[in-house]
Amino acid sequence: MEQNMHEQLQHASQQIKEAQDAILRAQGYDRKLLEQAEQQLQEAEQALQHTQDQAGTEATENSQFQQAYQNLHDTRQQVKEAQQNINDVL
Repeated sequence: MEQNMHEQLQHASQQIKEAQDAILRAQGYDRKLLEQAEQQLQEAEQALQHTQDQAGTEATENSQFQQAYQNLHDTRQQVKEAQQNINDVL
């Protein structure tokens, strides 16, 4: 169970990192990359939710889970800001 949770958290963290990279590549001008980032964040959120459903408080008390969840939240905010930048430019 511990190994499975660790693998799921790594997968979610990777999705978040890829979304962050897409945001940087978009630089506020590429809607497709931002949509891709949003999709990756949704997948990461689903992975975190699945992990939490399976492991319960063991997951939510895990520092890797907490870090991934915080990164998810922060990256979502970056997507919103990048989308606002696009809207401001256009």
